[in-house]
Amino acid sequence: MKNQELRDILIKELSIGELPEEAQDEIVVKLGEVILKSLTIAIFDKLSSEARVEFEKIGAKNDTALIQEFLEENIPDMHTLMEEEVRRTLQNYAELEAGGGKPKAREGE
Repeated sequence: MKNQELRDILIKELSIGELPEEAQDEIVVKLGEVILKSLTIAIFDKLSSEARVEFEKIGAKNDTALIQEFLEENIPDMHTLMEEEVRRTLQNYAELEAGGGKPKAREGE
């Protein structure tokens, strides 16, 4: 999932298309950070201990192409995992906005 694709999904799902672009960007950045953290946890849950060590080494290099290659090799359902984390984050956001209280935990937690 590309950054622009994620941005478009967030804007549509949050119904913030009418807001000024600056406000949209602020919301997208904040939710994007939450999604990234959630996705990182989900990735670690799927990796073996050896692969986790390798992932940390690769991540320290800040080489997005290398990280993407590693994830594609080690997590065959990466796109689905990303979609699930985006959906879960948006659902939690909507529940919090509606006064629903505490966010839901990931399956298996």
